[in-house]
Amino acid sequence: MEHIIFSLNSVIPVFMVMGIGFYLGKKKILTGDFVSQATSLVFYTALPAKLFLDVSRSNFSECLDIRFTAYLLICTCVSFAVAWTLCVLLVKDRTAVSAVVHSAFRGNFVYLGLPICQSILGRESVPSTIMVVTFVLPFYNVLATIVLSYYDPLGRKVSWKKMLKDILTNPMIVAILAALPFSLMHISLPSAVDKALSYLGQLSTPMALILIGAGTRPSAFAGRGAWIMFGAVYKVVVTPLLFAVPMLWLGFNPEQMVTAFVMFAVPSAMNVYIVTKKMGGDGELGAAVITVSMLLSAVTLPAGIWWLRFMGMA
Repeated sequence: MEHIIFSLNSVIPVFMVMGIGFYLGKKKILTGDFVSQATSLVFYTALPAKLFLDVSRSNFSECLDIRFTAYLLICTCVSFAVAWTLCVLLVKDRTAVSAVVHSAFRGNFVYLGLPICQSILGRESVPSTIMVVTFVLPFYNVLATIVLSYYDPLGRKVSWKKMLKDILTNPMIVAILAALPFSLMHISLPSAVDKALSYLGQLSTPMALILIGAGTRPSAFAGRGAWIMFGAVYKVVVTPLLFAVPMLWLGFNPEQMVTAFVMFAVPSAMNVYIVTKKMGGDGELGAAVITVSMLLSAVTLPAGIWWLRFMGMA
Protein backbone atom coordinates (compact mmCIF):
# COMPACT_ATOMS: atom_id res chain seq x y z
CA MET A 1 0.00 0.00 0.00
CA GLU A 2 2.89 2.33 0.82
CA HIS A 3 4.36 2.03 -2.69
CA ILE A 4 0.94 2.44 -4.31
CA ILE A 5 0.46 5.70 -2.42
CA PHE A 6 3.99 6.77 -3.36
CA SER A 7 3.35 6.09 -7.05
CA LEU A 8 0.12 8.07 -6.98
CA ASN A 9 1.83 10.92 -5.14
CA SER A 10 4.54 10.93 -7.84
CA VAL A 11 2.00 11.28 -10.65
CA ILE A 12 -0.65 13.62 -9.17
CA PRO A 13 1.68 16.65 -8.62
CA VAL A 14 2.87 16.27 -12.21
CA PHE A 15 -0.70 16.59 -13.46
CA MET A 16 -1.35 19.56 -11.19
CA VAL A 17 1.57 21.55 -12.64
CA MET A 18 0.67 20.49 -16.19
CA GLY A 19 -2.89 21.63 -15.47
CA ILE A 20 -1.61 25.06 -14.45
CA GLY A 21 0.33 25.25 -17.72
CA PHE A 22 -2.75 24.22 -19.69
CA TYR A 23 -4.85 26.92 -17.97
CA LEU A 24 -2.21 29.60 -18.59
CA GLY A 25 -1.97 28.59 -22.24
CA LYS A 26 -5.75 28.55 -22.70
CA LYS A 27 -6.02 32.04 -21.19
CA LYS A 28 -3.20 33.23 -23.49
CA ILE A 29 -1.12 34.20 -20.48
CA LEU A 30 1.54 31.95 -21.97
CA THR A 31 1.66 32.79 -25.67
CA GLY A 32 2.98 30.63 -28.47
CA ASP A 33 6.10 32.78 -28.70
CA PHE A 34 6.78 32.35 -24.99
CA VAL A 35 6.35 28.57 -25.20
CA SER A 36 8.78 28.44 -28.14
CA GLN A 37 11.40 30.56 -26.37
CA ALA A 38 11.01 28.74 -23.06
CA THR A 39 11.35 25.42 -24.88
CA SER A 40 14.74 26.59 -26.15
CA LEU A 41 15.70 27.66 -22.61
CA VAL A 42 14.97 24.20 -21.21
CA PHE A 43 16.54 22.38 -24.18
CA TYR A 44 19.80 24.32 -24.23
CA THR A 45 20.39 25.09 -20.54
CA ALA A 46 18.14 23.55 -17.86
CA LEU A 47 18.08 19.91 -18.98
CA PRO A 48 21.81 19.76 -19.84
CA ALA A 49 22.64 21.30 -16.45
CA LYS A 50 20.53 18.67 -14.67
CA LEU A 51 22.14 15.78 -16.56
CA PHE A 52 25.66 17.16 -16.10
CA LEU A 53 25.22 17.30 -12.33
CA ASP A 54 23.60 13.83 -12.13
CA VAL A 55 26.52 12.20 -13.94
CA SER A 56 29.39 14.28 -12.49
CA ARG A 57 28.24 13.58 -8.91
CA SER A 58 28.07 9.80 -9.45
CA ASN A 59 30.83 7.29 -8.71
CA PHE A 60 30.85 5.93 -12.25
CA SER A 61 33.76 3.49 -11.93
CA GLU A 62 32.10 1.60 -9.05
CA CYS A 63 28.70 1.45 -10.77
CA LEU A 64 29.80 0.08 -14.15
CA ASP A 65 28.18 -3.25 -15.03
CA ILE A 66 28.73 -4.05 -18.71
CA ARG A 67 26.24 -6.94 -18.91
CA PHE A 68 23.40 -4.98 -17.30
CA THR A 69 24.14 -1.87 -19.36
CA ALA A 70 24.32 -3.87 -22.60
CA TYR A 71 20.96 -5.47 -21.81
CA LEU A 72 19.30 -2.08 -21.29
CA LEU A 73 20.78 -0.65 -24.50
CA ILE A 74 19.80 -3.67 -26.60
CA CYS A 75 16.25 -3.63 -25.21
CA THR A 76 15.97 0.11 -25.84
CA CYS A 77 17.11 -0.38 -29.43
CA VAL A 78 14.59 -3.21 -29.95
CA SER A 79 11.84 -1.14 -28.35
CA PHE A 80 12.63 1.74 -30.68
CA ALA A 81 12.73 -0.47 -33.79
CA VAL A 82 9.45 -2.23 -32.96
CA ALA A 83 7.71 1.07 -32.15
CA TRP A 84 8.87 2.59 -35.45
CA THR A 85 7.78 -0.48 -37.44
CA LEU A 86 4.33 -0.54 -35.85
CA CYS A 87 3.90 3.21 -36.26
CA VAL A 88 4.62 3.00 -39.97
CA LEU A 89 1.83 0.42 -40.22
CA LEU A 90 -0.66 2.11 -37.89
CA VAL A 91 -0.08 5.86 -38.20
CA LYS A 92 -1.27 7.05 -41.58
CA ASP A 93 -0.07 10.64 -41.21
CA ARG A 94 3.67 10.68 -41.97
CA THR A 95 4.17 13.92 -40.03
CA ALA A 96 2.88 12.24 -36.86
CA VAL A 97 5.05 9.11 -36.94
CA SER A 98 8.14 10.62 -35.31
CA ALA A 99 6.19 12.06 -32.37
CA VAL A 100 4.46 8.74 -31.65
CA VAL A 101 7.68 6.73 -31.96
CA HIS A 102 9.54 9.20 -29.74
CA SER A 103 6.82 9.00 -27.09
CA ALA A 104 6.63 5.20 -27.25
CA PHE A 105 10.26 4.39 -26.39
CA ARG A 106 11.51 7.32 -24.30
CA GLY A 107 10.68 7.16 -20.59
CA ASN A 108 10.64 9.75 -17.83
CA PHE A 109 13.43 8.15 -15.79
CA VAL A 110 15.16 11.27 -14.47
CA TYR A 111 12.12 12.87 -12.85
CA LEU A 112 9.97 9.86 -11.93
CA GLY A 113 12.19 6.79 -12.27
CA LEU A 114 14.98 7.82 -9.90
CA PRO A 115 12.77 8.68 -6.90
CA ILE A 116 10.63 5.57 -7.46
CA CYS A 117 13.74 3.34 -7.50
CA GLN A 118 14.99 4.99 -4.32
CA SER A 119 11.62 4.50 -2.64
CA ILE A 120 11.30 0.82 -3.59
CA LEU A 121 14.87 -0.06 -2.59
CA GLY A 122 14.86 2.17 0.50
CA ARG A 123 18.10 4.04 -0.12
CA GLU A 124 19.23 7.29 -1.66
CA SER A 125 22.06 5.89 -3.80
CA VAL A 126 21.19 3.17 -6.33
CA PRO A 127 24.28 2.28 -8.43
CA SER A 128 22.33 0.64 -11.26
CA THR A 129 20.42 3.86 -11.92
CA ILE A 130 23.69 5.61 -12.78
CA MET A 131 24.06 3.23 -15.73
CA VAL A 132 20.67 4.38 -17.01
CA VAL A 133 21.55 8.07 -16.67
CA THR A 134 25.02 7.68 -18.21
CA PHE A 135 24.29 5.33 -21.11
CA VAL A 136 20.56 4.98 -21.79
CA LEU A 137 19.64 8.66 -21.62
CA PRO A 138 22.24 9.68 -24.25
CA PHE A 139 21.05 6.73 -26.37
CA TYR A 140 17.50 8.10 -26.13
CA ASN A 141 18.78 11.32 -27.67
CA VAL A 142 20.61 9.48 -30.45
CA LEU A 143 17.50 7.50 -31.39
CA ALA A 144 15.27 10.57 -31.10
CA THR A 145 17.56 12.52 -33.43
CA ILE A 146 17.46 9.69 -35.98
CA VAL A 147 13.66 9.42 -36.16
CA LEU A 148 12.99 13.18 -35.93
CA SER A 149 15.57 13.91 -38.63
CA TYR A 150 14.19 11.17 -40.88
CA TYR A 151 10.72 12.74 -40.74
CA ASP A 152 11.98 16.28 -41.30
CA PRO A 153 8.88 18.55 -41.46
CA LEU A 154 10.40 20.58 -44.31
CA GLY A 155 10.67 17.46 -46.44
CA ARG A 156 14.43 17.61 -46.79
CA LYS A 157 16.24 14.37 -47.66
CA VAL A 158 17.98 12.57 -44.83
CA SER A 159 21.59 13.63 -44.52
CA TRP A 160 23.53 11.18 -42.40
CA LYS A 161 26.29 13.74 -42.01
CA LYS A 162 23.80 16.27 -40.65
CA MET A 163 22.20 13.62 -38.45
CA LEU A 164 25.57 12.72 -36.95
CA LYS A 165 26.24 16.41 -36.34
CA ASP A 166 22.85 16.79 -34.65
CA ILE A 167 23.62 13.84 -32.38
CA LEU A 168 27.11 15.03 -31.42
CA THR A 169 25.94 18.60 -30.80
CA ASN A 170 22.78 17.65 -28.87
CA PRO A 171 23.08 19.68 -25.64
CA MET A 172 22.08 16.73 -23.43
CA ILE A 173 24.62 14.37 -25.00
CA VAL A 174 27.32 17.04 -24.76
CA ALA A 175 26.46 17.59 -21.08
CA ILE A 176 26.74 13.88 -20.21
CA LEU A 177 30.01 13.43 -22.12
CA ALA A 178 31.44 16.55 -20.45
CA ALA A 179 30.45 15.21 -17.03
CA LEU A 180 32.13 11.80 -17.40
CA PRO A 181 35.71 13.01 -16.63
CA PHE A 182 34.45 14.66 -13.44
CA SER A 183 32.86 11.37 -12.35
CA LEU A 184 35.76 9.12 -13.37
CA MET A 185 38.43 11.32 -11.78
CA HIS A 186 36.27 12.32 -8.78
CA ILE A 187 36.65 16.02 -9.54
CA SER A 188 34.39 18.30 -7.52
CA LEU A 189 33.05 21.46 -9.10
CA PRO A 190 33.73 24.80 -7.43
CA SER A 191 30.89 25.60 -5.04
CA ALA A 192 29.69 28.61 -7.04
CA VAL A 193 29.58 26.64 -10.30
CA ASP A 194 27.81 23.73 -8.65
CA LYS A 195 25.18 26.01 -7.17
CA ALA A 196 24.64 27.85 -10.47
CA LEU A 197 24.13 24.56 -12.33
CA SER A 198 21.81 23.37 -9.56
CA TYR A 199 19.63 26.45 -10.04
CA LEU A 200 19.39 25.75 -13.76
CA GLY A 201 18.75 22.04 -13.23
CA GLN A 202 15.97 22.72 -10.74
CA LEU A 203 14.28 24.88 -13.37
CA SER A 204 13.96 22.01 -15.86
CA THR A 205 11.22 19.94 -14.21
CA PRO A 206 8.60 22.61 -13.39
CA MET A 207 9.27 24.52 -16.60
CA ALA A 208 8.98 21.38 -18.74
CA LEU A 209 5.69 20.46 -17.04
CA ILE A 210 4.25 23.94 -17.54
CA LEU A 211 5.30 23.92 -21.20
CA ILE A 212 3.74 20.48 -21.75
CA GLY A 213 0.50 21.76 -20.23
CA ALA A 214 0.59 24.96 -22.27
CA GLY A 215 1.40 22.94 -25.40
CA THR A 216 -1.43 20.45 -24.90
CA ARG A 217 -4.24 21.12 -27.33
CA PRO A 218 -7.57 19.24 -27.25
CA SER A 219 -7.38 19.34 -31.05
CA ALA A 220 -4.32 17.05 -30.85
CA PHE A 221 -6.66 14.25 -29.74
CA ALA A 222 -9.16 14.77 -32.57
CA GLY A 223 -9.05 11.81 -34.93
CA ARG A 224 -5.75 10.65 -33.44
CA GLY A 225 -6.93 8.91 -30.27
CA ALA A 226 -5.81 5.49 -31.50
CA TRP A 227 -2.28 6.75 -32.20
CA ILE A 228 -2.07 8.42 -28.81
CA MET A 229 -3.36 5.32 -27.01
CA PHE A 230 -0.90 3.13 -28.94
CA GLY A 231 2.08 5.26 -27.88
CA ALA A 232 0.96 5.35 -24.23
CA VAL A 233 0.11 1.63 -23.91
CA TYR A 234 3.29 0.62 -25.71
CA LYS A 235 5.37 2.67 -23.28
CA VAL A 236 3.85 1.73 -19.91
CA VAL A 237 2.47 -1.77 -20.58
CA VAL A 238 4.22 -3.46 -23.51
CA THR A 239 7.86 -2.53 -22.87
CA PRO A 240 7.99 -3.56 -19.18
CA LEU A 241 6.33 -6.90 -20.02
CA LEU A 242 8.69 -7.54 -22.95
CA PHE A 243 11.96 -6.50 -21.32
CA ALA A 244 11.66 -6.51 -17.50
CA VAL A 245 9.90 -9.86 -16.96
CA PRO A 246 12.55 -11.97 -18.82
CA MET A 247 15.21 -10.64 -16.43
CA LEU A 248 13.85 -13.08 -13.83
CA TRP A 249 15.50 -15.93 -15.74
CA LEU A 250 18.64 -14.07 -16.90
CA GLY A 251 20.43 -13.87 -13.57
CA PHE A 252 20.15 -10.15 -12.81
CA ASN A 253 20.08 -9.09 -9.17
CA PRO A 254 17.02 -7.52 -7.48
CA GLU A 255 18.40 -3.97 -7.67
CA GLN A 256 18.93 -4.29 -11.42
CA MET A 257 15.46 -5.84 -11.83
CA VAL A 258 13.84 -2.93 -10.03
CA THR A 259 15.81 -0.34 -12.02
CA ALA A 260 15.02 -1.99 -15.36
CA PHE A 261 11.33 -2.38 -14.56
CA VAL A 262 11.02 1.27 -13.54
CA MET A 263 12.98 2.45 -16.59
CA PHE A 264 10.65 0.58 -18.95
CA ALA A 265 7.43 1.25 -17.02
CA VAL A 266 7.63 5.01 -16.36
CA PRO A 267 5.46 7.20 -18.63
CA SER A 268 6.75 9.04 -21.68
CA ALA A 269 9.43 11.59 -20.83
CA MET A 270 8.70 15.30 -20.58
CA ASN A 271 11.74 15.70 -22.86
CA VAL A 272 9.65 14.17 -25.66
CA TYR A 273 7.66 17.38 -25.97
CA ILE A 274 10.71 19.64 -25.62
CA VAL A 275 12.95 17.76 -28.09
CA THR A 276 10.19 16.95 -30.60
CA LYS A 277 9.01 20.55 -30.76
CA LYS A 278 12.56 21.90 -30.91
CA MET A 279 13.38 19.64 -33.87
CA GLY A 280 10.24 20.63 -35.78
CA GLY A 281 8.09 17.58 -34.98
CA ASP A 282 4.50 17.41 -33.76
CA GLY A 283 5.08 18.50 -30.16
CA GLU A 284 1.35 18.75 -29.42
CA LEU A 285 0.85 15.09 -30.34
CA GLY A 286 3.83 14.19 -28.15
CA ALA A 287 2.28 16.13 -25.25
CA ALA A 288 -0.97 14.19 -25.72
CA VAL A 289 0.85 10.83 -25.51
CA ILE A 290 2.72 12.03 -22.41
CA THR A 291 -0.57 12.98 -20.74
CA VAL A 292 -2.27 9.63 -21.46
CA SER A 293 0.81 7.61 -20.47
CA MET A 294 0.90 9.51 -17.16
CA LEU A 295 -2.73 8.55 -16.51
CA LEU A 296 -2.11 4.90 -17.37
CA SER A 297 1.03 4.75 -15.23
CA ALA A 298 -1.03 5.66 -12.16
CA VAL A 299 -2.37 2.08 -12.50
CA THR A 300 0.49 0.18 -14.14
CA LEU A 301 3.32 1.39 -11.88
CA PRO A 302 1.64 0.40 -8.59
CA ALA A 303 0.69 -2.95 -10.17
CA GLY A 304 4.27 -3.53 -11.26
CA ILE A 305 5.65 -2.59 -7.85
CA TRP A 306 3.26 -5.07 -6.23
CA TRP A 307 4.52 -7.74 -8.68
CA LEU A 308 8.15 -7.01 -7.77
CA ARG A 309 7.31 -7.41 -4.10
CA PHE A 310 5.40 -10.63 -4.80
CA MET A 311 8.45 -12.03 -6.62
CA GLY A 312 10.70 -11.03 -3.73
CA MET A 313 12.63 -8.44 -5.77
CA ALA A 314 11.72 -5.42 -3.64
